[in-house]
Amino acid sequence: MKQYQAYIQGQFIHSEDYMDVIYPATGQVVAQVSSCTKEEAEQAIQGAKHAFSSWKGLPSYKRAEFVMNLLNEMRKEGSLNDIATAITQEMGKPLSAAKSEVFYAADLGEYQAQWARRIEGDVVDSDNPNERIISYKEPLGVVLVIVPWNFPIYVLMRKIIPALICGNTVVIKPSVKSPLSALELAQCIHQAGFPEGVINIVTGTDDVVGETLSSSDQINMVTFTGSTRVGKRIMEKASRQMVRTSLELGGKAPAIVMEDADIDLAVHAIKGGRLANSGQVCNNTERVYVHRDIKETFTKKLVEAFQSVQIGDGLVNPDVEMSCLISAHDVQRVHNMVLRAVDEGATILCGGSLVEGLTDSFYPPTLLDQCTQQMNIVHDEIFGPVLPIITFDTLEEVIEMANDSQYGLTANVYTNNYQYVMELTTKLECGEVYVNRQQGEAYQGYHAGWKQSGIGGDDGKHGFEEFLQIKTVYLKF
Repeated sequence: MKQYQAYIQGQFIHSEDYMDVIYPATGQVVAQVSSCTKEEAEQAIQGAKHAFSSWKGLPSYKRAEFVMNLLNEMRKEGSLNDIATAITQEMGKPLSAAKSEVFYAADLGEYQAQWARRIEGDVVDSDNPNERIISYKEPLGVVLVIVPWNFPIYVLMRKIIPALICGNTVVIKPSVKSPLSALELAQCIHQAGFPEGVINIVTGTDDVVGETLSSSDQINMVTFTGSTRVGKRIMEKASRQMVRTSLELGGKAPAIVMEDADIDLAVHAIKGGRLANSGQVCNNTERVYVHRDIKETFTKKLVEAFQSVQIGDGLVNPDVEMSCLISAHDVQRVHNMVLRAVDEGATILCGGSLVEGLTDSFYPPTLLDQCTQQMNIVHDEIFGPVLPIITFDTLEEVIEMANDSQYGLTANVYTNNYQYVMELTTKLECGEVYVNRQQGEAYQGYHAGWKQSGIGGDDGKHGFEEFLQIKTVYLKF
């Protein structure tokens, strides 16, 4: 069995203790990773702090050269396959989807590297004679990157590349559920020749490594993607040291299907938007509102689409449409939400039980009809392949129901009516609205939530500038 070592100050360190990594599709242990100590976590922070001054001093285009070396290493066939296989083994997504994740992570990194010559400031007139006011941007220092298990490489690259281009050094804490891919990436980082301490990857338990890193007074920023519950804890710890945070948290994305919608387009997009990554995406469609006039036709087609999905082991069948959830525990959690919805009056149109012939880490695409706005399953994040359907009659009614949520990450709108588009995109309370298409943010966009879906965000100009701070200089002459 392969053992992976943490990567600290440019070295792979041999820890005394290791953690098992389990392939959720089978429940089998596939590898072990370092379970770092508090001292090793502190060593990573100190290494990043020591490296910061010289890394910051490099011209930004020189920092981008190191990043491009990393991307070139990632794109090599052997590296891409190794990282993708690790993703599938640790969190279960089909191997074809894992390979796509690595490809797009490198592609995103290349886009972000192009910001190296676009770090800009301002020169403004002063109220005083013979004076200029200059504002320019500098890096923050040591950035703690806490990575989720559902997109362990894409999110990691989304955060570390702009941090590095801006001149920060990073300490990465992968999820305990998905640490393998980050340590496979460490091989590429090592080959890319980054100076010691610029990038550190510390694996270990949340109560030892996570607590040490997130409570440190040597960290200058924490960027995190994950649940709202954990994000609040991280923000609380960071506030004690006045540390900047960027938190991309949970979601409960509504899809609104108006009476004039292209039903086939909506069905195809909603199927993909709900079942991508087995429903384990923060911006997945979590609830669907369909106009009463087209409810019957839309629902019939959506049931057929959900029932057509092929489910299986993503290593045995790399191109399978949907694989397992992250654990049997999560399957039971999702199933309990379905049972509660049924108790509250919902009806199961398809799915709703364990998949025959597979382990208890699999759950089928499930549609629930006769749902109401008051149901738990309409308000709480499911994070699994289950979709409640709610009927509406008027535009005002559906806007009110869609906004009736603690979350505000994404929403989808299906209509060909210009007036509907303008009203919905204006009035929906969320950071992203997708019109007549499935969710999926662009590199140059800005992925950020409102309400309890987060603070700060990723991608594009605004995501890049999360990793900079402004200094203002008053020049008297």
